[in-house]
Amino acid sequence: MKRYEGKTAIVTGGVSGIGEAITLSFLKEGANVVINCLPGEEAGRKMSEELKKSGASFLMVEGDISKKEDVERIFKQAKDKYQKIDIVVSNAAAFDFYQPLLEIEDKTWKKVIDVNLNGNYYISRSAVPHMIENGGGALIFISSIAGVIAGHGGAAYTTSKHGVIGLSKQITFDYGKYGIRCNTISPGSIYTPLSGKFLDMPKAKEKLARTPHGTYGHPQDIANAVLFLAGEEASFVYGTNLMVDGGNLVRKWD
Repeated sequence: MKRYEGKTAIVTGGVSGIGEAITLSFLKEGANVVINCLPGEEAGRKMSEELKKSGASFLMVEGDISKKEDVERIFKQAKDKYQKIDIVVSNAAAFDFYQPLLEIEDKTWKKVIDVNLNGNYYISRSAVPHMIENGGGALIFISSIAGVIAGHGGAAYTTSKHGVIGLSKQITFDYGKYGIRCNTISPGSIYTPLSGKFLDMPKAKEKLARTPHGTYGHPQDIANAVLFLAGEEASFVYGTNLMVDGGNLVRKWD
């Protein structure tokens, strides 16, 4: 029997980068996966075509998690198809490209906060009642090392990722007694099509070379952490922030 056979997981932003690795890992382990992508996202169409060929049990739902009505629709479609939701991985995010407070535009601030913080609020508001009704579940937010220190994003991104960790702790405080294990994962430098343009720069390579691991990580490193936190092996793990950063934060870097 596969590790997640009979379980249903929702993965937001699940068609590229870290989200794609999480989606494919759950499918490989036998889960039913409700995959969220942005409306009209080409990567979602391509993934759907490939998964149909494989016979995987999945549902692709387009939607913008910064919109309450879209999040509610994602959960409604998931429940209509699979009845019970065991795992929710809130991965979709927006980035501000390191813009400091006095340089960031209001529209960028709003977009990043709407997706990274308000989106997780809407997801929690849909996930928690369902999990209470069903006797528990695993709710996992993908934060960032920018949720712990400054300098790995701009003003909006750093603020939003700090907020996600706080939200997870408060959900645990209020609803952990119902068997809801809400945790966050804080990735370090993970090589994806989006981040590669930064990680390939000489300055970034030089900095990463001085970390304990010595270079960047890969999306599967985060997917492996998700599989752990979503499963029975983590049954005593509540309200934690799991750093998956190659040791980047074990010391202060210049």
